[in-house]
Amino acid sequence: MKNTNKRSTRNRGWFKALFVSQILLLAACGGGDGGDGDGSGGGGGDDGEDFVTPSISLTGTAAAGAPIIGTVTVKGSLGNSRSALIAADGTYAVDVTGLTAPYRLRAEGNVGGRTYRLHSYAEEADVGGNVNITPFTDLIVANAAGQIAESYFDSNTSADLDPAELDAQEAALQAKLQNVLSALGVDSAIDLLNTAFSADHSGLDAALDVVRIEVDPGLQVATITNLLESTSITDSVTDTDDNSEVLDADPDKVNAGVSDIQLIAGKFDELSAAFAGGLPPRGSIDDIFSTDFYYEDMSRDAWLTDIYTDRGLIGLEFSGVAVADLDSSNGTARVTVTAIVNGIVDPEPINWLMGKDPALGWQIRGDQRIADIYFNFHCNDNDGDDGFGGACGINTVVLDDDFTNNGTGNTPIASAKVSIIDGEDRVTVHDVIYLGTPDYAGAGEVFVYNESDGNFYGDWRAFGAGLGETDPAKISAGDIIRYELYTADLDTSVQASPMVTGAPAATYTDTLVYAPSTVPLYPTATAATVSAINDFAIGGDLTIAWTLAEGTRNDEVLVEISDSDGNRFDVWVETFGSSSTSTTFDSADLDAGAASDAGLNGDASTYTLLVRIYAADATTGQAHSRDYRATGLSVPPAASALVCHYQSGWDDAADGGFGAPINPNSFADYEESLATCATEGTPAQFFTAAEVAGKTFEDDGELTTFDALGVAAGTEGDPGTGTFNDGEETFGFEWWVESAFCAGCTHSYLVMYSDETIEAALEGVWFRETSALTEIAGSVYSFHRYSEQFNYSDTVRAFGADGEIWNSNSTLQP
Repeated sequence: MKNTNKRSTRNRGWFKALFVSQILLLAACGGGDGGDGDGSGGGGGDDGEDFVTPSISLTGTAAAGAPIIGTVTVKGSLGNSRSALIAADGTYAVDVTGLTAPYRLRAEGNVGGRTYRLHSYAEEADVGGNVNITPFTDLIVANAAGQIAESYFDSNTSADLDPAELDAQEAALQAKLQNVLSALGVDSAIDLLNTAFSADHSGLDAALDVVRIEVDPGLQVATITNLLESTSITDSVTDTDDNSEVLDADPDKVNAGVSDIQLIAGKFDELSAAFAGGLPPRGSIDDIFSTDFYYEDMSRDAWLTDIYTDRGLIGLEFSGVAVADLDSSNGTARVTVTAIVNGIVDPEPINWLMGKDPALGWQIRGDQRIADIYFNFHCNDNDGDDGFGGACGINTVVLDDDFTNNGTGNTPIASAKVSIIDGEDRVTVHDVIYLGTPDYAGAGEVFVYNESDGNFYGDWRAFGAGLGETDPAKISAGDIIRYELYTADLDTSVQASPMVTGAPAATYTDTLVYAPSTVPLYPTATAATVSAINDFAIGGDLTIAWTLAEGTRNDEVLVEISDSDGNRFDVWVETFGSSSTSTTFDSADLDAGAASDAGLNGDASTYTLLVRIYAADATTGQAHSRDYRATGLSVPPAASALVCHYQSGWDDAADGGFGAPINPNSFADYEESLATCATEGTPAQFFTAAEVAGKTFEDDGELTTFDALGVAAGTEGDPGTGTFNDGEETFGFEWWVESAFCAGCTHSYLVMYSDETIEAALEGVWFRETSALTEIAGSVYSFHRYSEQFNYSDTVRAFGADGEIWNSNSTLQP
């Protein structure tokens, strides 16, 4: 069956990025401002070739219980620096050719939703070896320098650290951590600064899971905490002899906690393996997700349907699992994990709750949020090359699609209050953004309200100092974003002072990993693309090519066609992880049928084409996009000639929300349309009921399963059975295979039918769908369909002209 209740929104699936960052304009393997002035010059041998100084690098691992997502910067003793991105496994390599030893190192980024700026130190002898950057090395450097490590790194003085003092402070920290290290079996010969390790929750990395170090920059005192037992000691970094305290650790509790952390991380290893070579077989990873799973308002069934059928997830990997709030006794934890798509690390952390089932072990519970909520930063130039600079701001929205999980008696969320709270005192509110449901929106669609003009602006809040804007200077990494969701409408009776009403139905918080950037890094369409947009005609292919600003990567591309009444249809192409800077939108997605299907006004004289190219900051993920428009497009009406790919179009709102075809057709129209498929090289095919039985097809997240026949014949008089699952509900139907009725036809029809006698939930409702198979390409089956249902068709298929003709490409599931 056709899903007739889809919203046209930007959807990155698992990876709706929290674009929260400051821009770090750093080259992948270099950057900075060159050498310290002491690099080797050129020379020549007698063959006349230039002599090239080989590059030398500092390498190691940057982690804090999980790999740091960010950059490593190495600063030479003369003040110049080089930077590089940290790999997904926490390893780094920075070319220090031309820098003068000794070196100060900084790893800057996030782990588990927390922002880190950690430091280390290296001598010339460490080049080509291993230099760790962890909370442990940060404290060692601080104690050796007699000041917090961040201040020492930032200092322009050339005071080098005494190697003997570094060794002494490394030994002193080991002594403080000895109980934890011994419980984990970490060899006493380890060097916290230089012994290589893997960020895999074992050995030294397990100690980083157990121990958290937080430094008060005012007091210059570090607090060292055993997270599993909530015990702590302090260490003054200005007192080199402050080494008497030893952190308590019960070996049994430490090992039990680390074992649970490893088991939790193992669940994400299982997921990575499941998607390594394709989509996992249906049911194979069900037990990784708890029965009470909810993620972004999606139930477990909807979620599983999505991940078993989304081919964009093939090759998905998970890395950097960071576990917090672990309670081994009660079997609860909170986990943050990093997704890797096509080898590219997504800077947005995924935050999930975990629960421990007595029989199945640790399971993912999702975020348990009753709505899809996001908050990110975005710079957009909405007029392409017209000379205006664009604007930066905040994208935030609340989308409540499932009212049944709200605990409100199925009442949708209607308003929200989003507060930006100081991350240090956790009290001061820097700004509040109010959201409500405008008259034109559907129930549960909660959009940003602008106090300046009293209008709703979708998910957009501009940066600025005026009413209805947010001052970006007040937002810092580590700030808390608090979402309060309400069922009452937003009170806008006083335009400049909107108010929420009643008690919140739910309250959630996130932590900003990065501060926003207001420096635009827009992608730019090529001249050929601009011409193609201006010359575009509905029904043709459209190739979009672009160049990226330095420090950005591909994200996605949107093509949207709209009329003056606000109707539109859009097509998205995901480019995340791709190195190609061009993509082609197929004419079949941009033709008159698509326009009609989306409900564009057929009487409108002209239409507008919008192309939006998204890039993302390579380090932080903050979005930067540029729009290109062509106005005055003529859209031909949906073809009156009943060609193979003709579609009747669909109106979601018809018949009180049941939906109905925009241009109803008869079954004879359907057969006439189908007959033309042969001229296009895709003639309808013959098949038998036995070939249908036992198969499951996926179409846009919807699963249709045809049960094995058993003793049934698969005819109208003796039908088979099946189930349809749209991710929210499942219901049964009967199916059979019959011969085509048109003269000389050599193909078959697959018929699906259901009513309340077959599925009790369909009280007073019936549907019938007749499908012909026109092409098989690998696991993708192309169907030409004729659909009828109780509210727009009679029960006799051969008469009347009120059915819907449409096409689908369905994927055969393993």
